[in-house]
Formats: sequence, C-alpha cells, structure tokens
Amino acid sequence: MRKVRIGIVGTGGIANHHAKVYSSVEGIELVACCDIVKEKAVQFAERWGIPKKHVFSNFRKLVQMDEIDAVSVCTYNQAHRAPTVAALKAGKHVLCEKPMAATLRDAAAMVRAAKESGKILHVAIHSRFRPNVVMAQKIISEGILGRVYYCESVGCRRRGIPGGTFIRSETAGHGAVVDIGVYNLFNTLFALGFPKPVTISAFTCDYIARQMPQFKDVMDVEEFGAAWVRFEDGSIMVFKISWAVHANSLGSNFFLGEKAGLSMDGMEVYADEVPKELEKLAKAEGCSLEVEEVRGGMVNIRIKGLKPVDVWQEQIKAFRDAVLRGGPSPIDPEKVLLTNVIMDGIFRSAKAGREVKARIPRI
Repeated sequence: MRKVRIGIVGTGGIANHHAKVYSSVEGIELVACCDIVKEKAVQFAERWGIPKKHVFSNFRKLVQMDEIDAVSVCTYNQAHRAPTVAALKAGKHVLCEKPMAATLRDAAAMVRAAKESGKILHVAIHSRFRPNVVMAQKIISEGILGRVYYCESVGCRRRGIPGGTFIRSETAGHGAVVDIGVYNLFNTLFALGFPKPVTISAFTCDYIARQMPQFKDVMDVEEFGAAWVRFEDGSIMVFKISWAVHANSLGSNFFLGEKAGLSMDGMEVYADEVPKELEKLAKAEGCSLEVEEVRGGMVNIRIKGLKPVDVWQEQIKAFRDAVLRGGPSPIDPEKVLLTNVIMDGIFRSAKAGREVKARIPRI
C-alpha cells in the first residue's frame, strides 16, 4: 500500500490525538508539522519522529512541500480557514478538525476552495462513524419510519466547560454549540438525508460560567444553546446542547415518523407492528430484534448486535482510502456546511431575540 504523507498544522492537544491515530493506521506517515509557536512544533516533532527540517512556524511553507499528500488542520476554530484554503490551493487534501469553521463565511470559503481545487476536504466529525448513527441513517433512508416530521438533537454536559482557546470568541468563535453541538447537528442531518433548513429560532446563555471564578472574567462564549429549526420539507428539529447546566440530561436523540419512531441513543424502534423492512435490514446488518409488546397492541423493537468500532480509526482509514483513490471525501463538505448554516442562524436568532431565515451560501 502506498503511504499517505501527512503534515499537521497546529500542534496543540487535538494534534497529538491525530498523530496517535495516524501512527496506528497502516498506510499513513506523519512527515511534517507547523505551529506559530516554533518551540511547540519542535517538541511535537520530537515526540512523533518528524525530521527537524520539516518543522515550520509558517503553514504556507508546509503546504508547499512536495513531500506531503495531505494536511491535518488542528488549529483553534477561528484559524481553520487560512491553512485549509492554502493547502487546497497547493494541491493538498485536507482533514480539518470540527467545526469546519467558526463562521458561515469561512466555512463557505473552505468548501469553495475544495470544489475549485478538486481535492478532498474532510471535516473530522468522527461521530458519523458510530454504528448507531449509521444504522439510524439506514432505517430512515429505507422508509421504515415513513416521513419523519419531528426530531430532537441533544447533547449534555452537566459540568464540562473545557477552558483554554475553547472559551474565547477570539479563538473559538463560539462555545458549546460549535464545540460539541456540531456532532449532534451533523448526526441528525446525516440520518435525515440532509434536509435544507429554512428558519431558526434560538437561545444561548452563559449563566453558570458567570458564577464560576475561573471562567467569569475570561469566558465570552455560550455554555448552553437551544433551537427550533424548520426544514424545507416541513419537518422540525429541536436542538439542545450544554457545557454546563443544572440537569442530569437534556433528553435524547430521537425521530418521529408517520409509520414509526426511533431512539438513536437506545437503538429502539417504536411501531404498531414489526416492520418487515426492519427485519430485512437487521438480517443484512447481522443484528437481531428484541420485541416487547406494550399496551394497545404496539411494539418496542430493540436492535441488538451492532458491532462496536473505533470511530477515530474508522475516520482516518476512510480519509486515507479517499486520498489514495482521489476522492470523494468520506464526509461531503457541502453537507457539513449545513451545520454552519444552522449554527449561524442560532447565533443570529439568539442575538436578535426572534426567528431568523437560514442563509445557505451558493457554492
């Protein structure tokens, strides 16, 4: 197998995780790194066996290297656009950390650069590879739920404010919504087949962080966000995410269809009878169905036997294979752009205190 040669831009915490996975996957070689703090880049290179001559403090020099095939962008959110666009224009494939960008404008510029270059732009939303997310997408696309008219996309940390560059708008752009909420948004959109958002009504806050001495004077992004999103097909999504909240849970991820409902977290289908299409799908996926009859002749159907995977390894293998065959990206960046469309609407709505129209850029 020909090796895919990787250069990493940004050598902070997440870069070390990228390097660890790259080092464990066959067919990938880490050959260069860059950080605006040269000492950090040198230490990173020493840790991961990168030659000193391939250590940079200017990403523009790294992306011009003939010795690399792809660039892993591991900077803070507000710095995703510049190295991504530069790498794509230099003819390199890109794996960029989530979110794609802190702003819709930057995300659109990145997608346009990928389209113009013909190179891969993969946004590292590893949750896309979770077996339950993949199965949910198959269930919905097979029509087992019928038309989905309502869903909830939810993530909750009771206390989990990360600190560092994550809590300053100058570096992160925003808080919990873009940091962890992007996973939930993408999972839901992926399962639904990427419907186009039309309007968003949202609320964000940082009430708890203001009461915490370590955050009150330095954090200027949201710890909590909630939104009501209406799609072009008439369906509704309720979105909730938190870094800090006085609750054990904000609910679960589920879909309501005209024929059946689905809990994505528990992998359970709720219907009046066991759908034959579900039996066929479960058999094809090597799963079994555990059926519980409930009052009124209805059934709860638990899907058993989904095989666990290492989502990081699956993601990196998918990226490697896409680079070797020349595309397409394992995750279409134009689909990821819809998460930025919704997040942009969330922040505009929260600021205005009213519903806003979604803004979908032309690519």
